[in-house]
Amino acid sequence: MRKFCAAFMVMAAITANASVKEEITLGTGDSLPFASVGSDGAPIGVLGDASSQLLQDMGFEAQATKLPFARLYNSIHSGEIDVAIGVLRTDERAGKALYSDPILTTYNILVVKKGNGFDYASLKDLSSKKIGGRRGFAYPTLEAAGVSVEPAKDDDTNMKKVLAGRLDAAIISSIAFLPRLDQSDIRSKVELLPLAVGVVPIGIALADERFSAEDVARFNEMLSGYKASDAYSQALAKYGIADYVKDWPVAE
Repeated sequence: MRKFCAAFMVMAAITANASVKEEITLGTGDSLPFASVGSDGAPIGVLGDASSQLLQDMGFEAQATKLPFARLYNSIHSGEIDVAIGVLRTDERAGKALYSDPILTTYNILVVKKGNGFDYASLKDLSSKKIGGRRGFAYPTLEAAGVSVEPAKDDDTNMKKVLAGRLDAAIISSIAFLPRLDQSDIRSKVELLPLAVGVVPIGIALADERFSAEDVARFNEMLSGYKASDAYSQALAKYGIADYVKDWPVAE
C-alpha cells in the first residue's frame, strides 16, 4: 500500500509539473484580422490564434499587450517582450531576434478609380504615377524601382483621394483591407490592377535572450503542420479572410 501511495504521489507530481506552463510576454499591434488582444488578455486574430496555440504546445503561456507598431520591433529587439506578433523579417532584423517562417503572406496591390486602370509590366513603369500608401509603412520594392509613395494616415483617406482623382492608384493589403473594401459601397467605384507591387510575409519574432535557434526551428516545424490542418482553415474563415489568402502575380 505504501509503495502504491508513493508511486501515485510521484505520478501526480509529474502530471502537475507537466501542466505548468512558463509565462511569457507577447506584444502585438492592433490589426485584425492579423492580430490583436482579446478582453481576456489572450492574443487573437489569425496570427494570434496560431501563435498562442503553438506556443502553448511548446509549454508557454502568453499574456499579450497591444503596442504601437512603431514600438513593436524595438521592444522585441531589446528583449522588453519575449514574442512579437505580426512582424516582417529582414536581414537586419534577423540579427536582433529569431524570426519565424510566415504565418500569413499578404500582397500590396493597387486600387484605381473605375475606368482609370493602366498597364504596367514592371515596377519602373509606375514611376510617372502618383501612388498613395500608408504613413509609417515601408514599400522597399517600389522605392528600389524609383517609385515615390505619397503617405496618408489610413486606407480610407487614400480611397477618397483615388475617387477624387488626386491619386492615380492606392496601395492596399490584399488581406488587411481588401475584404473590408469588398463589403463597402466604394467597391463598385474602383477596380483592382492585376499585378501586386510587393509581397509581405508576416510571422512572429522570438527574443534571442529567451529563446534559442532550436526553439524557432521547433516552432516552424509545428507551424508547417498547423497550416496544413483544419484549425488553420477554420481560423481564416473565423476572421473572414479565407477567400483572400492566395497568391498574386507580382510585378518585377
